[in-house]
Amino acid sequence: MRIQKLKEEFPWTTEQTDSRSPGLHLSDVIHDLDRELMETGEQEVTDALRLQFEKGYLWEVALSRAFGEKAARRPGEIEWEGVIMSPDGVRYDDPLALIPILEEYKCTALSADKSPADNWKWMMQVKGYCKALGATKCIFRVLHHMDIMWHPEHAYGAFLLTFTQGELDENWEAVLNHAKVMRGRDNG
Repeated sequence: MRIQKLKEEFPWTTEQTDSRSPGLHLSDVIHDLDRELMETGEQEVTDALRLQFEKGYLWEVALSRAFGEKAARRPGEIEWEGVIMSPDGVRYDDPLALIPILEEYKCTALSADKSPADNWKWMMQVKGYCKALGATKCIFRVLHHMDIMWHPEHAYGAFLLTFTQGELDENWEAVLNHAKVMRGRDNG
């Protein structure tokens, strides 16, 4: 038998730069907060980093198909007070009450030892989505892909997060304050 490695480009599906609306996105605010306040610096966008995004996107697609109508529908982009965002899903357990529940899907190299609540970026993101949607609950579905090999029983977890209105308002105030700083920097 002969085996030959082929030179083939990966069939990227997450070319978001073409599909995103112009304007300030919640992910931009969170990224800028991380870079400015946490001093993480600017990360070069390499193919390895793009594969991380790809992995997360494919996980979202797989969950959307696996759960079908049992889970949530993808609402597409929404805008709230000048900030654009793209929640993974919204569901209504009681369609008559019209109280939305946010769904968020993550595929991460982070260990399953940590709760989603320990990741400030994830929390800022879902609290922002909840505020815009009028929701106080979020179902988090997380695949810890590094645990698949060594701790498969912990690799997948689903969590229900319930926020107070105060938590959502405080988070949103932080988002808007930093968005204002970013806009001022862009206009100055």
